[in-house]
Amino acid sequence: MPQLEPSSYISQIFWLTITFLSLWFVMSWFIIPRIKEIVDAREQKIEDYVQKASLINKQALQTLERYQKAIESAKAQAEEKISAQKQELSQILEAKKSEIDAAITEKMDESKRVLDEDREQTLNAIDEISQKTADIILQKLGF
Repeated sequence: MPQLEPSSYISQIFWLTITFLSLWFVMSWFIIPRIKEIVDAREQKIEDYVQKASLINKQALQTLERYQKAIESAKAQAEEKISAQKQELSQILEAKKSEIDAAITEKMDESKRVLDEDREQTLNAIDEISQKTADIILQKLGF
């Protein structure tokens, strides 16, 4: 194997050093700075995206908060309107109830009056019929 021959060691070390230094020079002056630029550009782009996402998130949270406030306000207004309608309907219901109670009381009084008149007429008719019956019985008995 020629690379293990001791007489070629110095030549191999020389070319190894030249090759290493030239590769190191090319890497340190051209390739590594270019890679660093690309990595920095990517980091900057990612940071910009993160900032934009944060801004959009803040806006979304503010919109959500306004939406929730609007819903709460609408609920409160709806509850107020419902309460007002309930009170109004309750008053209307009470008025109708009192009207119906008055009408029922009036009908009951009228019915009671009619029943009292009918009872009076019936009692008078019973008295007359019993009087006539008694007269007929007394006539037949000869009194």
